Amino acid sequence: MNKQLVAGVAVSLLIISYVSYAYFTSGMTASNHISIGVEFNTHATPVWIGLKSHLFRSQDVEIGKVFKFRTGLELAAALARGDVKVGWACLGPILLILDKGIPIKIIGKYHNYGYELVVNPSEIRSVYGLNGSTVYTPGKGSPAYLLLLKAEEKYGIKFGTVRFMKPQNILAALLSGRAYAAFLPEHYATVAAYKGMKFLLTAKQIWPHMPGSFVVVSTDLIKKNPQLVRELLNVTYQGIHIIRTNITEAINADSWALGIPPQVANKSIHMLEWNTTIDLKEIQEYINFMYDHGLLHHKLNATEIIDTEFIWGSGS
Repeated sequence: MNKQLVAGVAVSLLIISYVSYAYFTSGMTASNHISIGVEFNTHATPVWIGLKSHLFRSQDVEIGKVFKFRTGLELAAALARGDVKVGWACLGPILLILDKGIPIKIIGKYHNYGYELVVNPSEIRSVYGLNGSTVYTPGKGSPAYLLLLKAEEKYGIKFGTVRFMKPQNILAALLSGRAYAAFLPEHYATVAAYKGMKFLLTAKQIWPHMPGSFVVVSTDLIKKNPQLVRELLNVTYQGIHIIRTNITEAINADSWALGIPPQVANKSIHMLEWNTTIDLKEIQEYINFMYDHGLLHHKLNATEIIDTEFIWGSGS
């Protein structure tokens, strides 16, 4: 591995702060001013499009601060603290804070999948070769960790040691040769592949119809400003429409927001299934899976964590 390349990657990762923000100003009313939380990855492509193409402004929404989190777990913690009242996050972390009784509701969905098992191809050639081996993943409750558990069940293997690290640190470990296998979210998985790693398994192969990310808001915001909630959801669906009809605009938005080359953004975007259909059965199975593995204290009811008033979008 080229030491300068590894060093460059490490420096780039350090430049990305734990949480960053951007200000967007306009002459809109104070009631439509909101700060938002997003995951710093490809999953948030509809939001990056909304910001870069000024879709929020077109809906008369003024975005105050955009808090960017490296994982959905960090975003979920911010929602739990009340730092943000609206977030675009993966289902696992959302369920963790619902399990704690935090007053939030899911109001929409925007993708399936978005995670891969990435390996060093010179060291690992088969999923069965990972039996008893060390693998890396973000924290417990993250979708990547759930995918790890699903892989063990589906292929009848048992990983030796599971090491929990932030995605950018896992990426650095893979590129430096300190790690051979990891379950990663997009865009980190595709970046690893472009640096010589290999997709051994995709989320679609391990977990068909795996729910991805959802729009979640505080119940307080729903009560105080339901119209703003509708506008935020509308921007999300506009972003998905652009992904489907103008991929170049989507690629440019991800390159702009994430600092990745267009070819990486293009591949990463296509690793997700941009789907707004909410399947209560799939969500309940997700809940049951987390509960059965001791990640949730309560077996939540899928019908009770969703505000159906706002679920007007559908897709395939």
